[in-house]
Parts: sequence; C-alpha cells; structure tokens
Amino acid sequence: MKRKALALFMASAMVLSMAACGSSSSSDNSSSADSAASADVAASSDASGDASGNAGGGSSEPAEGQIGSWSGGGTDASTVGGNDYGYDAAVYVEDGKIVSAESSLDRIETGDATDSAATDIVLDDSESGHNGIIVVNSDYEISNANITMNTEADGTDTCDFSGMGSAIAAYTSNVTIKDSTIECTGVATMPVFGDSYVDAEDGSNVIMENCTLISNGGTLYEAYMNSPDQATMVAPPWILGIMGSSRTTNAMGQNTTMDFLDCDTQAGAWAVLSTDSGSNMTLNIYNTTLTLNNKDESKIAIQEEGGQITTQDNPYTTNYGAGYGTYAIGAAVETFAGATVNVGTYATIFTGGSATYTSIEEGETYTLEHADGSTYEYTATASKNAVVNSDTFGFMFHQGENSLTIEKGTEIVSGYATFLVKSGASGETTTATVDDSKISNGGVLIQVMDNDDSTTGGMMDADDPENTNGGNMNFKTSHCENAGFNLDSATNEGTAQTFTFTNGEYSGNLYNASGSDASTMGALDATTLDVTIGAGATLNAAAASTAAIHVTYDGSVYVKDTLKGAAVEDAEDATILGYQNTEYTISEYYNQGHVANVINYNGGNDVNITLTDDAVWNVTGTSLISNLTIEDDAQVVIPDGVTLTVDGTEYTGTTLTAADL
Repeated sequence: MKRKALALFMASAMVLSMAACGSSSSSDNSSSADSAASADVAASSDASGDASGNAGGGSSEPAEGQIGSWSGGGTDASTVGGNDYGYDAAVYVEDGKIVSAESSLDRIETGDATDSAATDIVLDDSESGHNGIIVVNSDYEISNANITMNTEADGTDTCDFSGMGSAIAAYTSNVTIKDSTIECTGVATMPVFGDSYVDAEDGSNVIMENCTLISNGGTLYEAYMNSPDQATMVAPPWILGIMGSSRTTNAMGQNTTMDFLDCDTQAGAWAVLSTDSGSNMTLNIYNTTLTLNNKDESKIAIQEEGGQITTQDNPYTTNYGAGYGTYAIGAAVETFAGATVNVGTYATIFTGGSATYTSIEEGETYTLEHADGSTYEYTATASKNAVVNSDTFGFMFHQGENSLTIEKGTEIVSGYATFLVKSGASGETTTATVDDSKISNGGVLIQVMDNDDSTTGGMMDADDPENTNGGNMNFKTSHCENAGFNLDSATNEGTAQTFTFTNGEYSGNLYNASGSDASTMGALDATTLDVTIGAGATLNAAAASTAAIHVTYDGSVYVKDTLKGAAVEDAEDATILGYQNTEYTISEYYNQGHVANVINYNGGNDVNITLTDDAVWNVTGTSLISNLTIEDDAQVVIPDGVTLTVDGTEYTGTTLTAADL
C-alpha cells in the first residue's frame, strides 16, 4: 500500500512535491518553483500539505475507506499492491457503537470491550498492517490495556498518515487512555494516532494518563526512495539531518489535541511525538519523558540491502537515537511542562509553530487548553523543571513563523549549537525568549545559517536519464558545495531572527552566517539576527556576522573542542578548510547543519545586540556586529586582547556603558 506503485506518483510529481509532501512554509516543503525552494517544499513538514500544514495530495472527494483528513492514500489494491485505507481492526467503534462487521474481537485475549470502553484488554498482534482499536466520532475510554504489535512491517502496508497499522487511532473522537502499556515494532507502526474525521472541522482529543508508549520502528523495504511525498513516505526527509522509521504518536487534521500526563514515551529513531499535515494542533506534555532509543543505528538495518540508504552509525548520537522529540507545524501549540526530552538530534523542529518549556509544581492544578476550545484539568503529581538532553542540537527552525519560550528553571543541554536557525529560502522567522533557565552547549548558543534543505538541491528531475529516481521527484541523494568560504555580498530578505535572554548566565557564541551559501545552488538571501540581553542576564560570548561551510564530524569536534565554538578569522585557514565537507550522501544525513564559521560581513547578515537594565555582555572572542545599544545600567566588558567591532568602530580592553554610545 503506502509505498504504492511509484509510477502513479510520476504524473503528479510537481503537485505532490508542493502539496501532499507538506508544501509551503509549514511542511517539509516550500512552494517556490525553483529547485532550491522546492527542497523546502519537500522539507517543511514530516510530509505535510499546504502552508498551514493541511493534508494534500489526494482528490477533493474522500477515497473509498478514508476515515481521516489525509487524502493521499486511496488506492486500488488489485492494481497497485495496497491501500492506506484498508483498515483491519480488533475493535472498531463508530458513532458510539462497536461495528461488528469491522471488528475482529477474537484478537483480544482477555479483558472487555464495550461500546464506550475497553477495560483490562490484552492484545498481542504480530500481523503487519493490523490496527488495535479504531474510534470514529465517539467518546471512548481505554484503561489498563496491554497492547503489543511487534510486527515485521517494512512500510508497504502501514501508514502513519492515515493511521493504518496504529495500535489506537482516533478520528474526531474524545479518547482517554489510562494506565496502559502499548509497544509497537515495524515501520510506520505507532502506538497512538489522532486525526480529524473526513471533512470535520475539529479533530480528536486524545488524553493519555500514566501510560508507557513505545515505537521501535523497523527496516524499510528495498525499493523505498526518500521523499517528502506522503503517498510513499515512511521515513523522514534526510535533508532534515535525521533518519529512522518510527514515530510514537502523530497528531493530524484540524484542531487535534494530544495530552501526555505522567507518561513515558519512546521511539527508536525519527520522532517521539509528532504533529503533521494539519493545522492548529496542540500537544500538552506534562511530567512526561520523551526518549529516542536507537543510539547505535548500525545495529538495526535502516533499509533492506540494495536500497537507497546504507546503514551506518551516526557519530553524533552517543546517548540517544537520531531524530526529534516533537515537530511544530501548522500553527501547532506545544507545552512541555516538567517534561524530559532525551534525543539524538533535536528537541523540537519548528516549521511554523510554537513551543513553551516550563515547570510544574506538585499538587497544583493546571487547565490544559485543547485546540477545539475544550479544556482538561490536570493536577501535578511532582514538582519538575523541563529538561532537554540532546546529543547534537537543541532546537531547529527552518520554515514559517516560529515562537519558542524557555522559562522557570528549564535545563537545556546540547552537544553542539543550542539554537540552529536555517534561513533564506522560505521567509522563516524565529522569536525566542529565555528566562531563568540553564543552557549548556558545544560553544555555540545561536547559529544562523543558510537553509541546507535548499542548498542540498531539492528533488531529482522527473526525466532523469539514468532513472535513478524511479521516475519520481524524490530527494536528491547527496549534498554538494564549492570548496572554500563564500565571501560574496548578499541581500537581506527583510526577515529577522529575534532572541531575548533574561535572568540567568548564558554562554555560547552568536553567529549569523546567512547569505553565505557556497553551494552550486547559488547564494540565498541573508537575514538579521537581533539579540536582547535583559534584566538579570549575563552573556559570555563572541558575536559576529560570518560565512559558513559544512564540516565533517571530525571538523565539528575540532570546532567544539579546540576552537571552543569560535569562528576563525582567516578564510584561508588551512586547518578548517581541511575539514570542509564538500559532498556527502543520504546515508550521511547527520552532516546537515554542521558548519564552521569565519568572521565575515556580507552586507546582509547583520547582528544587532541590545542590552537593557543590569545586563552584562562579557565579550569572549573576536566579534563583528552592526549595531550595539546599551540602556540603563547595562555594560559590555571587552578584555585586553579581544576586539569588538561595531559598524567599523573597534573596541578592546574597555567596558562600555550607555554613556559611551
């Protein structure tokens, strides 16, 4: 099914690459016609649809068997080998009644399933493509369930956009899952799926309390080709810098909400809690742990032998699996309250959404807002701060308008840059505020760079003479860039990335390398980096306009351990150029986003810094910025031997205050 005859996709490849694949600025795709932007079109969601993340790629009329919002999976099984809507459930509930003709109740080993609830059920099903419980237009409660779906699914008969193969799938329903354990194995075989019913204005509210949810993933079928097209997609776009085949949950459709309360959620690699192909989705994550488990990918084949992707270990994922904790797309609103996020690559990827990382207090009752306007009361069982442990980056922003709030004792630990902003191709903007929180990284606090979704080059040509793309517009399978730093001038696209830090001591350099793309695609527009250091904040950092090149893993380690995250000052620095990664393949997906910087102002990559109240900026290395504003009692401390250049004026061995500017 899902990986239905690839030839069917060829005729509508351009449409799919900008719609079904998660088009425009809020999907794993953008909407520009040129090849650079088409990579963003392909890369703005984990597949998504239009600029809002709406589902696309199918007919305007629902296909036979379609339940949810996603319209890209209807097929004729007799001719193309499968059907994303060919549901086969143990329990099928619709309009408040179990539908006997659609249910295989004999699969339930013990427990009781009624029209309104499933209690103490044990379900152990190893058949690929089977569903456990499907709930449509109903209120339903599942308690004390033990569901195991350890299958050998390879992605040919499962679909985590339609919900086929999910242990529990809800469509415009209110479903509560309590005190339950759900474990799934197999490609695109997930514990919980939530969506809108066909053409419904509101999606589902899925509330999970004290549950353990595990998605182990599997091995992709040999013919799979990495693509943003939902009609074939069972692995993340490699240009995101991640790989895998498992998502623990997925929220889709319009106004769908998932609440995770006192839960343990795990995935092998790709994603723990996802949003995709929808709009106005909400994730409320309270006192819940999100973990990616597959830290050594070489132990499990990503794809069958002979396929596009060769299995090898990701050198960056030393503690956790590759992928992300959550995806924020289609104006999704996500709250991490007392949550712990353990990931190999990113805590959250932003493609037009917002997230808040905050704390909870034991015994306090919180009103959880749902996307459809309803609410749910949760009383905290523990006092906890939000915590992020990431082997690689903290957060990645690469499409749309994004907002991030980090507050109330949140702790962020990332091996490399904390905030990775990929700009220049889709009007991407970021607004981030950090207050009273602790951050540690590999020497870089903010890295703004050209969007390597785009510089990788986007889609294969449909008329590829070697037919290496199977006749479809799938992703190009290698990233190439010219040797050396590109110091050419750039144009500012009029966007800005805005960060504010208050009440805490923050370390890590601030670099804006936008507009410095040195790839064969040609330069992308630059963006502005605006940073405010406010009340109670101290920043220990260099800050500079830069140019950037991709570097190998050894190069990243050199920048982190030897340079302590610093930019070099000589564009001909032989050591750093020796680490440049001028070409890497899809199997080395993990090289996306890893760059080295050289001090360089290209005319568009401005860095503007404002200090207010009692803020202090301790300049720790060579800095080059366009504007410096000092207000109130704030000060900038520049030690001997360190130079800060502000719009052509150099300062060293001095302390600047408001009176000096």
